[in-house]
Amino acid sequence: MLSNIRIVLIETSHSGNIGSAARAMKTMGLSHLYLVNPKQAIDEQAIALSAGADDVLKNAKIVPHFNDAVADCSLVIGTSARLRHLQNTLIEPRECGEKVIQASKCGQIALVFGRERVGLTNEELLKCHYHLTIPANPDYSSLNLAMAVQLVCYELRMAFLHQQSLPVSTIDNVDTNVDTLATAQELEYFYQHTEQLYTRLKFIHNQGVMQKLRRLYHRAQVEKNELNILRGMLSTVEKALK
Repeated sequence: MLSNIRIVLIETSHSGNIGSAARAMKTMGLSHLYLVNPKQAIDEQAIALSAGADDVLKNAKIVPHFNDAVADCSLVIGTSARLRHLQNTLIEPRECGEKVIQASKCGQIALVFGRERVGLTNEELLKCHYHLTIPANPDYSSLNLAMAVQLVCYELRMAFLHQQSLPVSTIDNVDTNVDTLATAQELEYFYQHTEQLYTRLKFIHNQGVMQKLRRLYHRAQVEKNELNILRGMLSTVEKALK
């Protein structure tokens, strides 16, 4: 299960944070690190602060864009501040750990951490199924990147250990339909198709409509066969217009 989970760091500014995040991951049994357009390369400082987790750094995948890091994932969770417009999708670390371990049995999962100073963009947040918030002291909620990664990875490990302690019959009977969920890339194709058609029909006049539709479909956890039906409906409408 843990091998299906990746930690994604977006445009990290300090190489030391990459090394410290790798250390946090390895102590909790995670090994797949994705770096999206890092501002500094993995250097001596990163290796030093990884404190023996240099294998995680060596195998880290460096990609240019957010979409490249999550394309094959059926569940994407982004970290965020407690934003009002995300209330329906906010989860805390413990619930996040349970959801991720459950979903990781049959699919690829991404936990995304934003830039040190400004976090994730609104566009990136819209591409996440859930938004992870850490209920820190409101009077002093300052957590550096590696601390946040460590805290989340700890909850993942605790959920994983709990799952391992369950009777085999209980685990076997758990719903495993997550293997049929549409991936992030498949959903992106659908959103592009939807936006093109609805704009042509003059239904979409601003980006607010697509933002709401994205949140709707993310909450629905669309399966691959359901997505095929939705795309088939769009194609049928296009043919009728022609």
